[in-house]
Amino acid sequence: MITTIVAWDQPPWDITTPATPQKIITIALAVVVAGFVITALVSWYRTKRPTFLLLLVGGYICSFNEPLIDFLCHCFFPADGWVGHTVFHRSIPIWVILAYIVFYGGLTYLLSTAFKIGVTRRTLWIGIGIWAALNLAMEIPLLQSNLYVYYGDQPFLVGGFPLSQLVFNAFGSLLGAVVITRLSWFFTGARRLFLLLVPFVTFMSSWVVGMPLFLVLGTDAPHGVRMWAAAVSMALGLFGLDTLIRLGTGQFRLLPPCSATPNVPDVSQQPTATAAASSAPSSAR
Repeated sequence: MITTIVAWDQPPWDITTPATPQKIITIALAVVVAGFVITALVSWYRTKRPTFLLLLVGGYICSFNEPLIDFLCHCFFPADGWVGHTVFHRSIPIWVILAYIVFYGGLTYLLSTAFKIGVTRRTLWIGIGIWAALNLAMEIPLLQSNLYVYYGDQPFLVGGFPLSQLVFNAFGSLLGAVVITRLSWFFTGARRLFLLLVPFVTFMSSWVVGMPLFLVLGTDAPHGVRMWAAAVSMALGLFGLDTLIRLGTGQFRLLPPCSATPNVPDVSQQPTATAAASSAPSSAR
C-alpha cells in the first residue's frame, strides 16, 4: 500500500563541485548574457522601450524560484562552488542564475518577438524540438560531470536527466511570452515595471503541470507509480504547450470573439408604421 506520508529522499550533501565544468559553463553562459544585455540596450535606444532589458532582469529575479523547484523535483547543486545565492538551505551557483537570465529572460523575449512577427504553430513546435535536443546535449554532460544531480528514484531518466524536465523548462518561457504578447496593452508607461515579475510568476505558475509528479516524488511510491505520475505531468505539459502556442499565434483568443451580428434595435416589440397610422385619430387623416 502507498503511504501519503511525506518521505523526501535526501540529497547527496557531500558531493563537491568539479572545477573545470563549472568554469566552462559559467564562462559560456556569461558570454551569452553579455550579448543579450548589449542587444537589449541597443533595442532600448532604438525603440525607446526597455522590454528586453526588463525581462533579462526579470530572469535574474526568477532564479530565486530555483531552490523551491529543486526541492520539488529533487535536484541538488553542491554548496562549495561559485554560489550566487542561498535560499532555504539550497545553494544556487552563478551559472544557474545566468541560465535563468538566458532562458526565462532572453528566450521569453525572443518567443514574444516570434509571436509578433507571425510565427506559425508548426514552426514553433519544430523550434521546441530543436531546443529540447540542445537542452539534452547541454545537461547530460553536466550531470555526468557531477556538477549537479537529480537524486532519488527519478522516472524516465536518460543520462541522469529526467525527460519530464524538458517539458517543464519550456513551459515557463512560453507562458511568459504569451503573457507579454497578448497583454502588451497592459505593459505600457509605468506598468512596464511589472515585466520584472513576469518570468518569476509565469515560471512558478508552470509548476502546476508538474504537480502530479512532484507530489509522488515526495512519497515512498514504487517506481511504476512514479512513471505513471511523470507521464501524466508530461502529457499535461505538452497539452499546455500546444495551448500556449495557439494563444500566442492567435489561433485561440484570450477573450471570446465579438458577435458578427450588428447591434440593431428589436423592432418586433415596436409598432409598425401601418399600425401607428391606423391608431391615429381620424381627424388627423
